[in-house]
Amino acid sequence: MKVLDYLKRAYRKLGYYYSKFQLIVLSFVVVGIVDYFLIYEIVISLSSLVPMFILEIGPVIIILLSIILIRGIIKFKKKMKENKHLLFVL
Repeated sequence: MKVLDYLKRAYRKLGYYYSKFQLIVLSFVVVGIVDYFLIYEIVISLSSLVPMFILEIGPVIIILLSIILIRGIIKFKKKMKENKHLLFVL
């Protein structure tokens, strides 16, 4: 009986972790697509101010800059924790 209980528990845990993993992956994909198109619409609205080739690469540049900014914030937070100067939580 213990083996059956263990298998049932393992099956439920695998289902739980699979659903969590699926939620995380879908969240990143959906948010990434929506974010990309939102940035693209903002860049397109500025189309009269810049040449056309910049409009096509604009969302990619903004996403890359945001990734660099987020990495910098994470490194800054780690450095503050190491030096025990963490006065606020990001």
